[in-house]
Amino acid sequence: MLGGRKKEGGLPRIPRSVDPRRARALPVPAEAQADARMFMLGGDTLRAVKVIVDATGYDLRQARDIVYALVYDIEVPRGS
Repeated sequence: MLGGRKKEGGLPRIPRSVDPRRARALPVPAEAQADARMFMLGGDTLRAVKVIVDATGYDLRQARDIVYALVYDIEVPRGS
């Protein structure tokens, strides 16, 4: 389930298959990070994942780790 339900406070719950800490080793362009974070905060997880996949070429698992890291303020390295 990519969408996940929102918990109190408006942030989406992290699915069990996602580990945002893995995103600390995956560089992502700054613009893609900003766009994906915006979509995640708006509740559009699928679009956020697509932004990351299109910008980086990472697989879906890596992209999901990244979008949840971004919304939970886990440091994701900036790449080009």
